[in-house]
Amino acid sequence: MIGLDTNVLLRLGDDQEPGQRDRARALVRSQGANGCFVNAIVLAEFAWTLTRSYRLSRRDAAARIAVILESPEFVVASLDEASRAVDRFRHGPADFADYFLAEINGSAGCATTATFDSDALKSGEPFAAVPTGA
Repeated sequence: MIGLDTNVLLRLGDDQEPGQRDRARALVRSQGANGCFVNAIVLAEFAWTLTRSYRLSRRDAAARIAVILESPEFVVASLDEASRAVDRFRHGPADFADYFLAEINGSAGCATTATFDSDALKSGEPFAAVPTGA
């Protein structure tokens, strides 16, 4: 198994860089099923780049994240948490990374995820505002 950097995942669907796209696709194919590891940081960066740099809609970004989660070529760290996060991201106001970290925190036994992020706070549970005077 090999680990992938965010830029390799991004190039898989990037027609602006056909040479790099083709190399990234060939690399993933050459590894076969369960051959490419995607860690949580890479998945969060991937989602952020899709919405911020590539300016994809939440719906389109969620669809691309789901492809990674569902493809047999990839082993995704915290897959259950990532799957729940992508579902919340499709409909909620916060960034994918916020939902993902809250899901990971919940799996680690955290009752809430404290934040100052107003979009995350609009989502309600499991986010909680940092108390005044804390």
